[in-house]
Amino acid sequence: MYKVMIVDDEPSIRTGLPKIIDWEAYDFSISAVARNGDDAVQKLKLDYPDLIITDIKMPILDGFGLIHYIRKDLNDSKMPFIILSGYDEFEYAKKALKYNVKSYLIKPVDEEELITLLNEIRKDLSQEDEFAEFYQQRVDKFNHNYLVIEEFNLLAEAIENNQPEEVKKLIELIFHRFTEEKLHPNLVQIHLGNFLFKLYSLVNELGGTVEAIDSKERLLVLAAHISNANRLKNMFTEVCLTAAHYLGELKKSCRIINRVKQYVEKYYYKNLKLKDMAELLYLNPAYLGQLFKKETGMPFCQYVNEQRLQNAKKLLLRTDLAIYQIAERVGYKNVDYFIYKFKEKENCTPLEYKNKQIKA
Repeated sequence: MYKVMIVDDEPSIRTGLPKIIDWEAYDFSISAVARNGDDAVQKLKLDYPDLIITDIKMPILDGFGLIHYIRKDLNDSKMPFIILSGYDEFEYAKKALKYNVKSYLIKPVDEEELITLLNEIRKDLSQEDEFAEFYQQRVDKFNHNYLVIEEFNLLAEAIENNQPEEVKKLIELIFHRFTEEKLHPNLVQIHLGNFLFKLYSLVNELGGTVEAIDSKERLLVLAAHISNANRLKNMFTEVCLTAAHYLGELKKSCRIINRVKQYVEKYYYKNLKLKDMAELLYLNPAYLGQLFKKETGMPFCQYVNEQRLQNAKKLLLRTDLAIYQIAERVGYKNVDYFIYKFKEKENCTPLEYKNKQIKA
């Protein structure tokens, strides 16, 4: 029996719709009735339905707001909805299509149309139930046969530390274990898929992108059931080696940018130029500029200004220095330019900022 929630601000709909047909005859039962979207959200927490029939125009939270909440906030892309609409709201109801809502009823609700929709939705829900049962059986079978392969943890460390020879050695050991245990190809795929998922998560954590280490085409091939073990091993090795090199470069870039940032934070009051920083690090100025913007989200000169203004604010609050003196202390030779940059950042002059902070 599939549970149905009815959401409508009209009392006649809330009381009449549950009585219009014999719901149980079509494998449905009314589990909850709500007077608007907000009321529905609260009732969802108590008993989650299999189908929601909702009006569009309602106070507090309307039908679209409810659908958006379930699709985006609850990340439920499969919940079936039936939209209730007046004749003059038909075009408005069409907007529901962008939320993957394909069913609607014109008020007053026609019994035959409702039954037709329920039969279609029941068929879809039944297919999902069958798939869920099949998937659970596969998971149970997998859990029974799953191997704990310690080399996967060592492989993750070797990739993170950019040790290509160790990576290749460990992959050989892992595939040897697969052969030794006579593991079914499907289980091999699950092991490798789980590891790749962890690997991609690591890349994201370090600020990288999955696309940098693997093409979508290769991912699709890896996801398929490849019967040739050597081909699968070679492809898996290629992905892991690419990831190791990429993470090495990523860490190297982070170290470079951290050195630049530390230098700026210490010597912000000096006449700092990107060219001088590049010479200090034996790098091409253009490359360093691109790298710095990529890692920090701002150009080098903007970062220097940010540091100068942050320190200027500290001096404004902690000392009685004149504005021109503070400007010189943080690296601005021209006091007017300092005031201009400060106002650009804080929407007020240095003196106004100081007075505001004192009053606060």
